[in-house]
Amino acid sequence: MKKTFWQLVLLVSVVLGGLTVTAQADNLNYTVKAELPTNQINQKVSYFDLKVKPGQKQNLVLTIKNSDQQTHRYTISPNLAVTNDNGIIDYSQSKAKADSSLAFNVKTALSEKQVVTVPAKSSKRVTVKLTVPQKKFEGIALGGINVIQELKATKEKSSGMAIDNQYAYVLGVQLRESNSIKIKPNMKLHQIKATQLNYRNYVTANLQNDRSVIMHGLKIKSYVTAAGASKKLMVMSKDNLAMAPNSNFNFAMGDGSKQLKAGKYTLHLTATADKGKWQFTRNFTITDKEAKHLNDTAVGDQTQPNYFWWFVALGVVILALLSAIIWLLLKNRRRQDH
Repeated sequence: MKKTFWQLVLLVSVVLGGLTVTAQADNLNYTVKAELPTNQINQKVSYFDLKVKPGQKQNLVLTIKNSDQQTHRYTISPNLAVTNDNGIIDYSQSKAKADSSLAFNVKTALSEKQVVTVPAKSSKRVTVKLTVPQKKFEGIALGGINVIQELKATKEKSSGMAIDNQYAYVLGVQLRESNSIKIKPNMKLHQIKATQLNYRNYVTANLQNDRSVIMHGLKIKSYVTAAGASKKLMVMSKDNLAMAPNSNFNFAMGDGSKQLKAGKYTLHLTATADKGKWQFTRNFTITDKEAKHLNDTAVGDQTQPNYFWWFVALGVVILALLSAIIWLLLKNRRRQDH
């Protein structure tokens, strides 16, 4: 009886133990600091905020400090500042596509990618060359210098699973030829479409800031109705957003949990930023083919019930095991009483 009891308890423990997952993360072990030059406009910031002239050439110097116990290699590369789909200015995208309205790409004005080695517990000064185009530009040109520690793989002894740890540090580079910027941001609405983000269905509206100035304090309120109707089928509001100069991003609507239905719809969107206000009302269509493809390939609403019933089944198994243990104990007691 005791042998049977402990076998059942062990089985329950194994089933429950399989649900436990542990993870750990390392700390950032290096820093990057810009050596601010004499043409730095704002001395209180830690990034390059430079007043430049057409055709100007300048060395931008940064210091990489490796605080680790071992030597590391770092890749230094220039990037164009863009707006990611979360409505945040992003300086880290090495393959970012330039917006159609962009006249001056900071990435092309900075020297190409380089790799440096910094010994343990030491620092190294790195030079990035800046060449301003001969043609004058208005407003702000925005980019970044991305410093990435070389990728290293570590193996967890318990599982043998390789875990890749990679860290990145970005210094902004803001260039302008005038201290006063008179340009105001402007928003345009481009394509509206049904799409998938992380295998979940959304409707996205591509919003563009086509001016060479940062759009601060962006607030967006939107909803979607069936064409000619007033009932709100999707509602999405976000604030504290920002857009890089001459950039665009896809503003997502919906919660990703619902299937999309084919039909004609209307987007109603209002955006405010820097005392500017833009309102858009535009029709769009989701075709039968689009809806079927997106619904068939989406996860989320379709896969959630599977997880739910899996846990229900697990609970039933555990209850059945416990019932078997109790039944065996009672049966054994009855035998002893007789």
